[in-house]
Amino acid sequence: MSTPPRPPRTHRERPRDPGEHGPREPLEDDARSSLLSLPPPGLAGQIDLCWATPGRASVGTSLHEFFPDAGAHLIFRHSEHGCRAVMIGPATERAAVEREAGAEYLAIRFRPGQAPRLADVRASELTNGFVELTHLGGQPIQDVAEQLRLLPDLASRQRVLAELMRDVAPPLVGDVRCRRATQLLEAHRGQLRVETLAEELGLNVRGLERLFLQHFGMTPKRMSRLVRLRHVLGALYSGRFTNLGALAVACGYSDQSHLIHDFKALTARLPGDKGALVNRRLLSEETRVIHRYRR
Repeated sequence: MSTPPRPPRTHRERPRDPGEHGPREPLEDDARSSLLSLPPPGLAGQIDLCWATPGRASVGTSLHEFFPDAGAHLIFRHSEHGCRAVMIGPATERAAVEREAGAEYLAIRFRPGQAPRLADVRASELTNGFVELTHLGGQPIQDVAEQLRLLPDLASRQRVLAELMRDVAPPLVGDVRCRRATQLLEAHRGQLRVETLAEELGLNVRGLERLFLQHFGMTPKRMSRLVRLRHVLGALYSGRFTNLGALAVACGYSDQSHLIHDFKALTARLPGDKGALVNRRLLSEETRVIHRYRR
């Protein structure tokens, strides 16, 4: 019988400014070897996507940026130095994570508000922070790592990790109204007015704002901006739009200038720039580091 989970230690940093291409998804130097996949059947309401990158024949660590994101991420790292699992919460601003060059990474991006309770923490505590995980699917992390190590390839390990999320735990966000709110925001690609969202949930605007601050650590307006940013990034990546004006209209911005202003405020880039979608390796701590490598 496995030992009971230890109380988790939550790590959180305050954003400098209060306030989807997700963070922690494959980065520029991982693009050719990374593996992206859809969630297993029956888990699409909870999991947005899965990604994995193999270990490389190199040593040391490096910082990689990620964009603001309303979704939480489960990150599982495995290398000769051991394994580690963390849940990284939603990020309200651009930040960075430190990665081990020679490690294999398996990750799951959960849809906003739909992550399972993998540790005894409140959802709002994870916003702009992370928590170390000692167990997954009722098993100690070391046991999970051994199961994954015996599998033949990266795709198999990615699939098994995602399957561990099936009926693994109750939702991290316990309030049904909050989970419904994030589903509505995603369904409308972040273009739902706060007043309309409140009305859909049978609340007034002040009540909705209090609910979001309590459970998400951010306002519904901020959540809407992050959901819309992800759809903007997805639209840019698809190449369907030949000009920013058409993209602005499709994504619910008042005009092209509004799109450019919001995109730059959230990503520190311009949507028309080459490489605007690439999560870069950073040469210095030019932005807040939300999670550091530890053996």
